[in-house]
Amino acid sequence: MQEHKFYCPYCSVESSTWIETDKAKQQFIEDCIECNNPLEMIIDCTYNKIVEVMINPIAQ
Repeated sequence: MQEHKFYCPYCSVESSTWIETDKAKQQFIEDCIECNNPLEMIIDCTYNKIVEVMINPIAQ
């Protein structure tokens, strides 16, 4: 597992999430710890390394 830091697209607060790097493609929803808005996380890993992380706001 590897920690990945990012900024919330809603409130711009820096946050982090833990990513399982042994899974190639991942997609999940996690709430911002500051504003509680939902974030879609799309993650691509190769050889136990994070290649790309996309953090998308989810319209409510």
